[in-house]
Amino acid sequence: MGDEQKPKYLEDIARYQYADVANRLGSNEADAPFARGALEKLVDSFGVDKDILEGLKAGTFASEEGVAKAIQIYHGKYQKALGSCDVTEFYNLRYNTLKSLLGDEKANEAKSVFEKYKGQTVGSITKKYTQAQAIVNDKTGLFDDKKKEEAQKTIKKMEAIFHLIQTIEKRNYDELKNSATKSAYKESINELLKVA
Repeated sequence: MGDEQKPKYLEDIARYQYADVANRLGSNEADAPFARGALEKLVDSFGVDKDILEGLKAGTFASEEGVAKAIQIYHGKYQKALGSCDVTEFYNLRYNTLKSLLGDEKANEAKSVFEKYKGQTVGSITKKYTQAQAIVNDKTGLFDDKKKEEAQKTIKKMEAIFHLIQTIEKRNYDELKNSATKSAYKESINELLKVA
């Protein structure tokens, strides 16, 4: 059996994962200064020639708008790739995260939970769950009681897997965050040492 090519979206999840970190950091005022470090890790991982990389970084980091636009573009690519991922592929992708938290046996047992949703993507689960939440929480009167009951059933059916995926993604973010913020901390500490 020959080497099988990974689907592009799985490659893109790995490629743009630091865009998710940059986006999460950038959406919190206290952490926003560290978003640049995550974006630098992302850009450095592109594997472009140094002379091209230099211009790319200089242009991107020339303004807050440049940084924000780059995060928006690359985070969109990450979200699209993650949304395309079948739930069982997601399990395989994040197996090491599960293993580090639960141990081998529990991480292996968790596979059966993800297999219940085989054929559904992370994006389809997210969409079904968030749409059902919107219907249940709607105050405009657009949805009758029957629609709200159906939405409540969808929430009940999808809630655990939706939150499981969100929790695992949060843990993945936490693991990547340290390496993404290291250079920003180093730079900040060096600057403070100069003026202290």
